[in-house]
Amino acid sequence: MGMTSFPMEAFFLAVGKGTRFCIYHPPSARSNLGLAAVFVPPFAEEMNKCRHVVAQAARRLSGLGIGVLLIDLLGCGDSSGSLEDATWQHWRDDITLGTQWLRDRGHERLMLWGMRAGALLAMDMAVTVPEVYERCLLWQPVLSGETCLVQFLRLSIGSDILSGNKAGVSIKGMRAQLERGEILEIAGYRLTQALAADIAAMTLERFSPPCPVHWLEVVTEDGSGPSPGASRVVQSWRAAGVEVRLITARGDAFWSVASAEELVQCPALVDATAHEAESWT
Repeated sequence: MGMTSFPMEAFFLAVGKGTRFCIYHPPSARSNLGLAAVFVPPFAEEMNKCRHVVAQAARRLSGLGIGVLLIDLLGCGDSSGSLEDATWQHWRDDITLGTQWLRDRGHERLMLWGMRAGALLAMDMAVTVPEVYERCLLWQPVLSGETCLVQFLRLSIGSDILSGNKAGVSIKGMRAQLERGEILEIAGYRLTQALAADIAAMTLERFSPPCPVHWLEVVTEDGSGPSPGASRVVQSWRAAGVEVRLITARGDAFWSVASAEELVQCPALVDATAHEAESWT
């Protein structure tokens, strides 16, 4: 299925003494549903790896009459500040800022679209203000912030090995540095103990979503099912009365490719997202 292009708007939202970089994909005038999504991005380098696929899906949603706001959070992407300035609460405030901007543009119906660690933040927002968002779309959500944090810290270990530092560092050692108030610089990102602790405290299972959830999981082979962890969380939510749709799409882990120059496509995920959205009337 081809994609029709609709004009997008790139701009900076003022907040305090800084700005947040945003891209807005307006809904098609032919099928405007009044519904708009705030995209909650992945953490650190995963955000950069996924931008092209996210943009493709945003254009598809736009063509279906759904507005999409992509926002770089404090200290990320082209927004002001650096990661050492950020806390989880700052990022919650940024999502609130983007939500209000969509409201000011006339969108009465709102939803959250979170990817990877962004799914944890999206769920946190959804349960905190249950009256605001009518549904959540999750792309390959991280089940545990602790796991996400450890994967990020391992980037430093890999870098040390490649540089010939055989002594290297350990996860335990880096966490001790954070506990001492030191800032860790990993892959160009400066991580503080405050943010690390905020991320590590988050798990999907702790939330009970107050709205329908559309969970899209990328699998490598046709006919493959979702991961056991995803199935466990979904079963837990359903047992609590949450409406959850768990969909798989064949593709590669485009958010975690090793090469800085390589961009991996995932058309099946974009198609599956558009198919889900067709029922959001």
